[in-house]
Amino acid sequence: MDTNKISQNIKILINQFNAGNYENVISKGIVLIKKNPEYVILYNLVGSSFQKRGQFVEAAKNFKLGLKLDSKNLSLMNNLAMSYKNLLEFGLAEELYLKIIEANNKYINAYVNLGNLKRDLNKFDDAIKLYKQALDIDNNNPIIFYSLALAYQGIGDFDQTITYAQRALNINSNFTRADKLISQSINFKDHKEKYETLKKKIKDVTIQNFEKVDIYFCLAKAEEDLGNIKESSQYLIAGNKLKKELVKYNITEEINLLKDIKNNFKELSLKNIKSENDNIIFILGMPRSGTSLVEQIITSHSQVFGGGELPILSNIVKNNFITDNNFSPLKFKKIVNDELEINNLRLEFLKFLKYFKFDEKYITDKSPLNFRWIGFIKLIFPSAKIINCIRDPKNNCLSMFKNLFEGGLNFTYDQQDLVKYYKYYLDLMNFWESKFSNTIYNVKYENLISNSDHEIKKIINYCNLNWEKNCLSFYKNKTPIKTMSTAQARKPIYKTSINPFDKFKNYLKVLDNEL
Repeated sequence: MDTNKISQNIKILINQFNAGNYENVISKGIVLIKKNPEYVILYNLVGSSFQKRGQFVEAAKNFKLGLKLDSKNLSLMNNLAMSYKNLLEFGLAEELYLKIIEANNKYINAYVNLGNLKRDLNKFDDAIKLYKQALDIDNNNPIIFYSLALAYQGIGDFDQTITYAQRALNINSNFTRADKLISQSINFKDHKEKYETLKKKIKDVTIQNFEKVDIYFCLAKAEEDLGNIKESSQYLIAGNKLKKELVKYNITEEINLLKDIKNNFKELSLKNIKSENDNIIFILGMPRSGTSLVEQIITSHSQVFGGGELPILSNIVKNNFITDNNFSPLKFKKIVNDELEINNLRLEFLKFLKYFKFDEKYITDKSPLNFRWIGFIKLIFPSAKIINCIRDPKNNCLSMFKNLFEGGLNFTYDQQDLVKYYKYYLDLMNFWESKFSNTIYNVKYENLISNSDHEIKKIINYCNLNWEKNCLSFYKNKTPIKTMSTAQARKPIYKTSINPFDKFKNYLKVLDNEL
């Protein structure tokens, strides 16, 4: 192919990539690579398209092929590091980011991405240092300010969160993720000017739909703070509706997965599985059911390290038991009956924990949706502690409906989807409790709020930990929180959170009638 024609084809692929037509870029890019294997940019385009589709193994293969042709290509190295991070190969990712910085100490993406990796490992001081180094190179980049705002939110410094989020908005007023961070950190009763800014912004014709979603959720929070529940509900319904349209979500696939897991574990006997002295405390349940609060209580204990929402268990299940988004009974039967295979899964999990370099005896995994994988927890870590957080269904689903989540949890953007998913959660938990009787500890949010001292002592006792008074002062705990619960879990118990649905019930009829 002549140079002009290949250049033209590459331009077309770049335009396709920018338009989000990743499947097209992959299919056409692979054909072009066969004919023109010397063009490094093709490997980057194809790899980046795989990465956008969540196919990180294929992405990494293409980036590596490109690096064989140009071993000093920093863009390829950065993208490969991102693939490694998504594959939970944190050591390889960090190694590459440091290599990039050594080769070019002005390469901003490497600082920001390495900072994000450190944040994932709860090393917030390291993350903030890296973001500030990026800021020294370029103080006109909203992503750097936003990253700093997120980091300060994680450690509970909400003044700095607001400051850095506002600086991101000063550079780009439509960087609406920063608006969302600010809205989580303030009470709009004290910030009427921010409310007015958001009201103007939602009418801006230049704002894109994904930015509009952020503003709808911000305004819903603002109206609730101001006591305008009807208006808050209207913004919530509009924001959730638009978000669901953007993610093109259908709940059927997720419900089928829950059914398949239950059916496959029905026939499985776990009585002969050897029990180890497992040092992981799994805190799970529906999102917004009190998992962050329970983790803050437990990690106030001197012997417990807060891992936060660890991705490793979901990664293990998806890589080993799921094919093309469907549960594989064949893989399941093969692995669960092979002690060596189970041990390999255990070692994979433990290898990931080593990245945290903690000295405490125990570590928490506070991934709420791990409730789906309780059977796998029992296979891999038979004696691990499992705490299921339960909250009144209407209040729980309202809290999910009121929040815009970072990635996943797409069932939360529609009232009917929420009802369906919540009912399947209850069904699956009833199944796990009947199968693993008296080994799962249920913490009811409302009991924890109304009788906190008593309930906290019971939780600590279930974890086989000696009593420490610090656990009653969990709100002083400096363990980072990387979810939107960061503000609530850093306050003493407050009883206003017990029944918020009452004021919304006239506007969210599906949740009110069907739960």
